[in-house]
Amino acid sequence: MSAKEKSSHHKRRQFWQRAIETHRQSGLSIAAFCKKEGISETAYYYWRRKLAGGVLPAKEKSPPDFLEVVVAGRQNAALELVFFGGPTLRIPPGADHKNLSQVLSALRQAGLC
Repeated sequence: MSAKEKSSHHKRRQFWQRAIETHRQSGLSIAAFCKKEGISETAYYYWRRKLAGGVLPAKEKSPPDFLEVVVAGRQNAALELVFFGGPTLRIPPGADHKNLSQVLSALRQAGLC
């Protein structure tokens, strides 16, 4: 490889390193980022894989849809709603009926119950 070819390859490598880092910080999907920047998705995936040494980077984890909340001192619930997939809503004895009604209405609207 000539000095000119090495320089050209080095510049392309630097460009893609910056592009991939910019994408990671952008919060955009790869498709949206590539469209916005006017670059090929195929080239993006090629260079991402090449720069990672042929190993695809692990997917960034998105936050879970539900988090477990543990309230100390309350072991027994008057009612438990167990949703498909495992999440459970525990409603303690004496829960405010108005708030409970609003929560159940929101769950219905979301198609969860």
